[in-house]
Amino acid sequence: MRLSAFLRVYYAYVFLFDFIFAYAVYTALFSLEGLSTSQIGVLLAFWSASAIVLEMPSGALSDHFDRRALLVLAPLAKAGTFVLWGIAGGNFWLYGAGFLLWSLGQAMQSGSREALLYERMAAEGRTDEFDKVLGRDNAAEGLGIGLGTLFGGFVAYQGFEWAIWLSIPPLLVSSALAFWLEDVRRKGLTEDEGDAGGGYFVHFKHAWDEFRDRAELRFVTTYIATGLLVFQVLEEFDQLYFLAVSLPVWAWGIVVAGVEAVYALMSIHAYRLARRPWLAWVLPGAGGVLLVAASLGQTAPYVLLLAAAYIVVAPVTVLAEARFQRIMEGKSRATTTSALVMAENVVGIVATLGFGFLADWVGILPSYGWAGLVMAPFVLWVILRQRRGFRATD
Repeated sequence: MRLSAFLRVYYAYVFLFDFIFAYAVYTALFSLEGLSTSQIGVLLAFWSASAIVLEMPSGALSDHFDRRALLVLAPLAKAGTFVLWGIAGGNFWLYGAGFLLWSLGQAMQSGSREALLYERMAAEGRTDEFDKVLGRDNAAEGLGIGLGTLFGGFVAYQGFEWAIWLSIPPLLVSSALAFWLEDVRRKGLTEDEGDAGGGYFVHFKHAWDEFRDRAELRFVTTYIATGLLVFQVLEEFDQLYFLAVSLPVWAWGIVVAGVEAVYALMSIHAYRLARRPWLAWVLPGAGGVLLVAASLGQTAPYVLLLAAAYIVVAPVTVLAEARFQRIMEGKSRATTTSALVMAENVVGIVATLGFGFLADWVGILPSYGWAGLVMAPFVLWVILRQRRGFRATD
């Protein structure tokens, strides 16, 4: 398959994997079904904990076998989430089991997907364009989330349960598309040769060696898994923010779709901002200021400040992820990438639990302000590391 055709299928797969109506309402659904904010925080933390357990073993499976197999299975596992949630009826444990399946699906495709894409670009001799292609990857994902949430908001206005059940068909189509995403290692077109002659467990050693020997890789991982993660964690609580500022349910999808559309546009053009290392601290710092401003709101227009906080960090997210792929040696690329995702989930457990209990204590809006203040020490740390020659972005 020609690269252009491969990329079209790939972007469609990414889009459909996150074209999920349930994104518009699921934390609000939990709340309306009787779960407290702290219980929701526990569920989200369990989601991260299960991802920690599943992430690197899935990455090693991807490095050991055909990446395509995991990409086929991932959407099917995620579809199981919404089957369980559709029948849960307020049952905390069924919601937790649904998150376990979501973690499984996410783990099977996270390291595999980015590794598959980088290797295909390498096989074509076009790794210098990887940040551009990765920006489009992030844009496809963002548009899937945005449009899924947009339609999900309108569907949920008629009934939350419809938003859950209608999340399943796009995942089935995504699974079918994965059959066309060929793993170029199976044709001997890259230097990454599956298990590299050492069996399944050698991939864990390769990932360990990468992080042990490459201080730059450790820095980029910490940058992504601490500072940038704050914005990802907050998104899980946004529906509670919407309730706090009295944003109508029918408008939730419109807001999220608008954010994702602009986020996608910023991701597509992120490569144009390369070679500006100061953005690695300026943009997260600006996002923190916007979070503080958004926390002062009591009315719906303050949602625009929250949206701007998410949008402003889009370019450095793309550039940091692209740098992560470029600076690793790549013997077990999916396992090493999964280690990054695992690190995000480890930090995510602490951040999600902390934010959930903080919101129970001081309220949801002030908690967003405290999250924004976290960016101050993070920005200082990035500046100091850059003075020592480290770079979070290319």
